[in-house]
Amino acid sequence: MSPRRVVIIGAGYAGVMAANRLAGSKHELQVSVINPVADFVERIRLHEVAAGSRPTAAVPMKSVLSGRVDFVEESASRIDPVNRRVHFSSGRAPIGYDGLLYAVGSGQASPGLPDGAYGFGDAGSAARFRARLTRLDRGATVSIVGAGLTGVELAAEVAQQYPQLRVRLLSRGLIAGDLSGSGTQAVRARLAALGVEMVENAEVQRCDGSNLITSDGVTLPSDCTVWAAGFSVPHLARDSGLPTDAEGRLIVDESLSCPDYPDIFGAGDAVRVPDPVGRHLRMSCATALPLGAHAADSIIARLENRSPAPLSAGYMFRCISLGRRSGLIQTVAADDRARQFAVRGRLAGLAKEQVCRMTLSWIRSEIRRSGSFRWPRGPVPAEAK
Repeated sequence: MSPRRVVIIGAGYAGVMAANRLAGSKHELQVSVINPVADFVERIRLHEVAAGSRPTAAVPMKSVLSGRVDFVEESASRIDPVNRRVHFSSGRAPIGYDGLLYAVGSGQASPGLPDGAYGFGDAGSAARFRARLTRLDRGATVSIVGAGLTGVELAAEVAQQYPQLRVRLLSRGLIAGDLSGSGTQAVRARLAALGVEMVENAEVQRCDGSNLITSDGVTLPSDCTVWAAGFSVPHLARDSGLPTDAEGRLIVDESLSCPDYPDIFGAGDAVRVPDPVGRHLRMSCATALPLGAHAADSIIARLENRSPAPLSAGYMFRCISLGRRSGLIQTVAADDRARQFAVRGRLAGLAKEQVCRMTLSWIRSEIRRSGSFRWPRGPVPAEAK
């Protein structure tokens, strides 16, 4: 009997982790990964690329993906769940599967960008923003809309690399308000030391290329605006007739299997995990890696005619870079609620860099020994307490 084929759509953190875990398993599997670009992109490095402190976030795919995996550089256009086929935008012959992992990730928030704003969802948008920064005159204002971890890291990086520019960070709420008291204070103090202007409780409604207009009618001049206020997911699942939520994320059960099509699994930003095991999950590398690994384990269980186990994934830290010489390591509970203890400054910056490096090491470790990656357990579901 020929090996059973598992097809993975998406070669981000979740997809590559799952591919390596599957390819190195004891089972004779044919694993294929479909991705529109040839390189692996370290999205957690994009703020460094945008600010010019790192030349690229691209890593050769062959350095992180098992040689036993068939890599297909294509864009998937449609999934046929009835006939178990994946179709391609190029018109290439469709590929069949026995098991499918949907790991397409996320990108720029939709609907589209305001006029005159730069995106920040992929390597191309980061490069375009970097090119714009190099053309700005001294004293020009750079506005970063969105003060989640991405916006905070980007603001600090740009302010450090371009001290001649005025950097403004805009937030709908309080900047770093979901950290501990000491963590919030550390982030705000570091941003202030770098000269970042912090505008809070301001929702941007329009951008006309030279001004930002907030919901309360305030006009803020801006020579360059980057949008880091959220991300959206591709519509491949919705366009393929698979069950999705209002944002277009594939609906999966607690084992990460699609209830309507048990041979389809999901992992990463583009899936909707049930609240009992996934209410606390956020879009991040720290989420994608465990979901990719668990999805691989669930696929193996299904191929062995076993019931896949429910997901249990939690957190221990939030790691924030605040320029090249500083950072914050915020301890958190399994459900991502901030604890009191936080490490700040140079030591935290070094720790953040080490975590970024370890991310690739964890992915590569699955090539050498499948099943080696471990992660913190999630919070106990309320009904189990």
